[in-house]
Amino acid sequence: MSLRKRNTVISTSSSAAAAQVKAENVSIPGLRPSPLDGRPTTSTGTASLDTLLAGHSGLPMGTSLLIEEHGTTDFAGILLRYYAAEGLVQGHQVHVLGMHESWKTELPGIAAESRSSAKSETSASDKMKIAWRYESLASVGTPRDAPQRPASASAGSPSVFCHSFDLTKRLSPAHVKGQITFNPSMSMPSPGRQPKDSVSPLKAFLRDIAAKVASSPVTTIHRVAIPNLLSPTMYSSSLCRPDEVLQFLHGLRALLRQNAAKLTVVMTLPLSLYPRSTGLTRWMELLCDGALELIPLQLDAVHAPPPDSKSDSKSEEKTQGLLKVHSLPVHHEKGGGSDGHTGEDMAFSLSRSKGLIIKPFVLPPMLEDEEKEKNPASTTKTTSSSLTNQQSQGLLQTAAMASETVALPIRISKVTDRYLVFDIDDIMYLRRHHNICSPFVGTMPQAPSQSVFMGLPVELMVEEAMVLVGKKAAYVVDDSVFHPSRIPSLDPTSRAAYLQAIKTDGTRAATAARELREYKQSQALSKGKGKNKKDRKAKRDSSAAENSSLPNRDTSSVAGEPTLFDAPDRNAPKAKPQSSAVEPYAITPVTSGALLTPPPEEDTLALIDVPRGYALYAHLHNKGYFMMPGLRFGCDYNVYPGDPLRYHSHFQATHYGWREQIKLLDLVTGGRLGTNVKKAYLIGGEIPAGQSQAGEAPSREDLAVNRKSKVIPPVRAFSIEWAAM
Repeated sequence: MSLRKRNTVISTSSSAAAAQVKAENVSIPGLRPSPLDGRPTTSTGTASLDTLLAGHSGLPMGTSLLIEEHGTTDFAGILLRYYAAEGLVQGHQVHVLGMHESWKTELPGIAAESRSSAKSETSASDKMKIAWRYESLASVGTPRDAPQRPASASAGSPSVFCHSFDLTKRLSPAHVKGQITFNPSMSMPSPGRQPKDSVSPLKAFLRDIAAKVASSPVTTIHRVAIPNLLSPTMYSSSLCRPDEVLQFLHGLRALLRQNAAKLTVVMTLPLSLYPRSTGLTRWMELLCDGALELIPLQLDAVHAPPPDSKSDSKSEEKTQGLLKVHSLPVHHEKGGGSDGHTGEDMAFSLSRSKGLIIKPFVLPPMLEDEEKEKNPASTTKTTSSSLTNQQSQGLLQTAAMASETVALPIRISKVTDRYLVFDIDDIMYLRRHHNICSPFVGTMPQAPSQSVFMGLPVELMVEEAMVLVGKKAAYVVDDSVFHPSRIPSLDPTSRAAYLQAIKTDGTRAATAARELREYKQSQALSKGKGKNKKDRKAKRDSSAAENSSLPNRDTSSVAGEPTLFDAPDRNAPKAKPQSSAVEPYAITPVTSGALLTPPPEEDTLALIDVPRGYALYAHLHNKGYFMMPGLRFGCDYNVYPGDPLRYHSHFQATHYGWREQIKLLDLVTGGRLGTNVKKAYLIGGEIPAGQSQAGEAPSREDLAVNRKSKVIPPVRAFSIEWAAM
C-alpha cells in the first residue's frame, strides 16, 4: 500500500521548465511560432515578404536570406532598411557590415495608424478566438501587403509582429528600443602592422558577432544586415576572392545553426557585377537558406495590375519589377515549409506607406475590344488615332531615310574658331555612325532664351572635327569666305527652286497644323456632347415650369419686332464659307542642300588648330566611346559607353603629357570627384615616338600625316577610383 498522497504530481521540474521556456518564447517581442512546425519566426519588416517565406509567415530564426538585384536601382536596399528598422523597433540587436553610421539616418519611420485600422482592430478583438497557431495569421480575404497583428494583443498593447513604415519619414529615436552597430568592411592600415598581419574584416566580423551573441541573454535577438555584398566601393579586391567569400558564408551559416533561436541574416548582392551564370554566385545561393532575385522594369515596360475589389483607389501601384524565387528557408533535414512560389511569376511595386508590395504578376486586361463592342462610335477615334500613328511612323521612316542619304563628306563651317554643323540630316548621320553627340548652341524661335540652347547649329569640339576630317567623313570650310562666294553664284533658276522648296515646306506644315487642330476640336465636341445631357434637360423642364407659373405674362411681341423665339428667316443672307486656302508658315530651313558645294581637293587639316588632348580623344573614339566636353566635372572629356541619351558616363578623362608632372592634389581631387558622381577618373597621354621630346604636343604636320595614313597616335591611359570615402 502506497503512502503517497493521491492526486499529486510526482515531479514538476521538467514541466515547469518547459512552461517557463514557452513563456519566454511568447514574451520575446518580434517573435511568434511558425504555423507549419512551431519554430520561432521574426518579421522582415515587409508584410508581403513575410507571407512569401515558405508559409512560415516570417523569417525563421537561424536562417539567412540572399536578395539579388539587377541594374542600378536599390529595391533590395529598401528591403534591408525595413529589416533593420523592424529590429530596432522590436528591441533587437542589429549588426551592419560595410556601412557608415549615417546609414542609420536613412531608416524609414513608423507610419501613423489611420482610424479605419483602429476600428478593424477593435472589431477583430470581439470575434471568436481560434487555435493559437492560427490566431496570429491573416484571414483569407486579407491582402498580402497588409501588416499582420496578433489577435491576442489588445488595442493598447505594443506587441506588433510587423510594423508599418513610411518611406517619407525617418525613424524617430523615441521608437528605437534596440541597438545598432556598424562594422567596417575594409581593414585600415596601421603604422606598426604589416599588411600580412592584419586580420580580414570578414573574419573579424564573424568573431565579433559570435562574441556578442554568446554574451547576450537568451531573450536577446540579433539581426545581421549585409548591404551590397562584394561591391567594389565597399570591399577590397582581396575580399572578393571566392575562397574569402565562401569561407565567410560557411562561418555565417555555422553561427546560424549554433544560435538557431537568436540570430537571422539578410544580405543583398548586385547581380550586375556578379551574375548568376558565375559559379561564385551559385555557391553563395547554396550557402544561404533563401535566395530571391529582383528584376526592375524600365518605364516603358511597366504594367498596371488589375484593380483590387477591396481597394479604395481606382488604380493600384504600377508594377516596378519582377521577383523570382530560387529557394526559401525550408528545413531540408526534417521537411517543413513549402516552395510553392518557386515557379510562380511574382511582381513588386514600391508604395510610400505600404513599402514593397509583392503580388502575383498579372497582365492588364484588354479593355479596348470591350469598349468597341459597347460603343461602336469609339471605332472612329481608334481609326483616327491609328492614322496618326501611321503618319508619325512615316515621318520617322522619312527621317531615317534622309539620314541615310546624306551627301558625303559633310561640310563643317568654321566661324570665328568655332566648328559648326547646320544641317539636321548631317547631325543625325554623325551621331548614328561616328559617335558625335555635340551640344546645340542655337535658340529656338518658339522659345527664345538667353541661357537655354536647344536649336541648330551644333558646335563640334576641335578634336571631333579633326577625327571626322581624318576619316574623310567631313571637310572644313571658312564660313567668312564660303557664303559670300557661294550665294551670289546661284543662277535665277536655282534661287527660285530654293525659295519654292521653302514655301512648299511651310504650306505642308500649316496644313498639318490645321488638320491637327480640327481633329482636337472634333474630339472635344464628341466627348462633351452627351456628358451633361440630363442636366440640360432638367434645366429646361424647370425653366418651363417657372414660366407657366407666372400670371398674365404677355409672350406676344410687338409687330415687326423680332424675338428670340422667332423662326430664322429663310431669305436672310448666308454666311460665306471660309476659304480653304492655307497661309504657309515661315519656316527656317534645317538643310542647306541648295548651297552644297563639292568638297575641296586640298587637305583641310591646315584650317584646324591642333588641340592638346587630341591623341587621347582619338584613342577613346577609336574604342567606340561617345564623348562630350567635361568642363562641368573639371576634366577634358566626359566618356560614355554608348549614346548619352541611354547611358551614364563611365569616365572623366584628362590629358597629360608623357613626362608631365602630375600634382598629387589633382589626382586626389579627380579621384574623389569621380567616385562621388559614380565615374572613374581617367588620365592618359600620347606615347612619344622615337627620340621626340616628351611632354610636348605633336606638331600639326605629324598629325596631318597620321590622319592621312589613318594611324591613330599610340596612347596609354589609367583609371583611378576611390575605394572608400
